[in-house]
Amino acid sequence: MSVGDNILKLRKRLGLSQGGFAEKLFLSRQTVSQWETDQTMPTLDNLKIICDVFGVSTDEILGVNVSPEAVRNTESLDSICAALAYSMGIEPPEYAAPKNCELSKYIDRVFDGEKADRIIMYNPDAIAQWIYEKYIHLFNDVLANVDVKVPLASVMPSVTPVCFGTMYTGAQPEIHGIQKYEKPVIKIDTIFDALIRAGKKIALITYGKVSLSRIFLERNIDYFHFEEGNIVNVNAKAVEVILRDEHDFVVIYNGNYDAIMHKYGPESAEALGELRTNCHIFSCITELVKNNWKHHNTLLGFAMDHGCHEIDGNSGSHGLDMLEDINIVHLYKGFGKEK
Repeated sequence: MSVGDNILKLRKRLGLSQGGFAEKLFLSRQTVSQWETDQTMPTLDNLKIICDVFGVSTDEILGVNVSPEAVRNTESLDSICAALAYSMGIEPPEYAAPKNCELSKYIDRVFDGEKADRIIMYNPDAIAQWIYEKYIHLFNDVLANVDVKVPLASVMPSVTPVCFGTMYTGAQPEIHGIQKYEKPVIKIDTIFDALIRAGKKIALITYGKVSLSRIFLERNIDYFHFEEGNIVNVNAKAVEVILRDEHDFVVIYNGNYDAIMHKYGPESAEALGELRTNCHIFSCITELVKNNWKHHNTLLGFAMDHGCHEIDGNSGSHGLDMLEDINIVHLYKGFGKEK
């Protein structure tokens, strides 16, 4: 396929008209039309803008075929923990890997050298990078409210307790101790312990029998857990926590996409509907922060744990060392306090 064909394919996948596509790039509709009919080629600067705005690779636009090994993300999920600690100006947990440079540099830039005094980590479950790239139009609510995309490689086995264990300790599974689908309390140092030592107040908002409600117990955290509830309870509590403005670090878990994906498949209408719900919830959280936390430097993260793949019977799964399960992308936005 030509470059024009690839741009046309991308635009249609996003559900945009030529005018709508051009508007997001601050270009004219005629320019997009000329690209799609191969009358002209995007300049290198415009090619970069397309990739940044729509979250695609230059390889996709140029039609370059790459091997699976070449597209495996190189930054590990373990780099996020120290970056979050850096964001708040505290020492990272004892076993945390070096901080993620992209997120750390963004923090320096967005807060003008200051640190965040509030962080909200919105944790949807099992949303893969390939889902993000293929159905990017469903992320419009999120992309309208984020500045930086951080591609990451999850850890093995790519299951929830293992991956969230790594996300919030900064340690590989063999160090934090969870190496299969089980939910013991993690005993090593975590981001939560580091925050407590720094005098920060934490809210962990979960439901059901999920990993996040179990593996970080036995700490001085405000646990808002709904044993019989669902994401409605979780998100209502999240709104209350934001409005009360008493916590420095807030974790919100929504596992609705994962649950439906396992039953109906990652690309089913049911699962994609839940994905749209996740994106809308994040957008609502963003608006709450913008309107009610104007006196804070706040970092928001749309941060999944691992990906997923389709299996026989059109249902979904994860846990394997394959690109579909390993490659994920975190999305972050910083809101500086009003001067």
